[in-house]
Amino acid sequence: MDHEVKQLSVITTVEKQKRGKHRYNIFLNEEYAFSVHEDIMIKHRLVKGESVDSEQVSLIVRDEERNSAYIKAIRMIGRRPHSTNEVKRKLKEQEFEQPVIDWTCDTLTQQNYINDEEFAKMWTENRITLQRKGRNLVRQELQQKGIQKELVNDAMETINPEDEFEAAMKLAQSKWKQSSGKTMIEKKRKTGAFLMRRGYTGTVVNKVLGQLSSEPIEEEFEDPEETFDY
Repeated sequence: MDHEVKQLSVITTVEKQKRGKHRYNIFLNEEYAFSVHEDIMIKHRLVKGESVDSEQVSLIVRDEERNSAYIKAIRMIGRRPHSTNEVKRKLKEQEFEQPVIDWTCDTLTQQNYINDEEFAKMWTENRITLQRKGRNLVRQELQQKGIQKELVNDAMETINPEDEFEAAMKLAQSKWKQSSGKTMIEKKRKTGAFLMRRGYTGTVVNKVLGQLSSEPIEEEFEDPEETFDY
């Protein structure tokens, strides 16, 4: 039986890049072949005089792509936490192939650098307490970031109603003072509409308005019908 003879190439030069930190140019048979990160060079023992075949070169190039995507994703996460969907989208924008993107996100998830459950809770707490947004708007933001419905619902359960009400009240007090309405009812309408745009529920809005003034409003604010697509 004839066996396929693999074409071997010899590494003739390993050249450190002047501008690329931790990157090396690899020359096969005196010709430039590819560049790799130092970690990939060490992993595949790419040293002068070693021989490689076409299958090995394919594995090296694959690992280099994975390593490049991994490093870029780590940098993203280092600036601020990201959801899985955000990382995938940004890597795709940088023209990585889907198998590389999937491997990168799976690896980061296993290492707990990506955790959609924790991300959803962290995002919710930040938006509710620091940015003073209501749960309806926060829910929509999480949906847009590709968080699964059950994780979004779990995050909503972590909201402290008192914290949400306190944030809404502070916003309402500021808006109340700025309102140019001539009558109490007009001021309540403007303040209520402002809170609704910030994502607060009708229940929260009505409670806030009730404490701001004892005068009744003509009609209560109700939550818009939710049409979130998951």
